[in-house]
Amino acid sequence: MENTTLTPATIDAFMSLDIRIGKIIKAEKNEKAIKPAYKLYIDFGSDIGEKQSSAQICQNYTTEQLIGKQILAVVNFPPRRVAGFKSEVLVLAAVCDEQGTVLIQPEKNVKLGTRML
Repeated sequence: MENTTLTPATIDAFMSLDIRIGKIIKAEKNEKAIKPAYKLYIDFGSDIGEKQSSAQICQNYTTEQLIGKQILAVVNFPPRRVAGFKSEVLVLAAVCDEQGTVLIQPEKNVKLGTRML
């Protein structure tokens, strides 16, 4: 087991992240990306609406497998351009050397837009 030094965080810093449940409604390859990535279109319910994200999750998912998946995403980061695509939210995933990038998902279906605490 690797010994790493963790940088302490405050509860206030964590609580400033607005992490919500969304459902992927459309996914397509981002042909302009240097590393393989998808353009994801995600529904966060009526209060937040639809947002988009660029995600490097191609090694474990096809576009067809992504449709309908519920995911967790940080919705209050400023938008940024990723390979010509406006990425508005950060989809949460585990990055594993042996498994690749794996989406973080709720165990059960949850109302879209529900906040994670």
